[in-house]
Amino acid sequence: MEAAAEQIGLREAKNTFSALTSRVNRFGQPVVVLKQGKPWVMIVPADAEAKERLDRLQRLRALTRAIESSEEPPWDEGKSDKDLLNEERVRRFG
Repeated sequence: MEAAAEQIGLREAKNTFSALTSRVNRFGQPVVVLKQGKPWVMIVPADAEAKERLDRLQRLRALTRAIESSEEPPWDEGKSDKDLLNEERVRRFG
């Protein structure tokens, strides 16, 4: 599931252009610039690697949501953190 592009007003985009473009390039997520509350232009990264960065970020967010929404297994005081981590790895990744 792809997240909606961030939206920012034209004045704010102008005042923070350098930081805004750095963020777009770093995370690969486009930003829609609004003029009078309506989409005007979109700032997107120019390099192909940014798409891969965005894909990785979205996969990480999806994994985080899945982890946070899953029911916690009952606590077993006889298992170490390492054992629990290994069991979780096997459960998730086989």
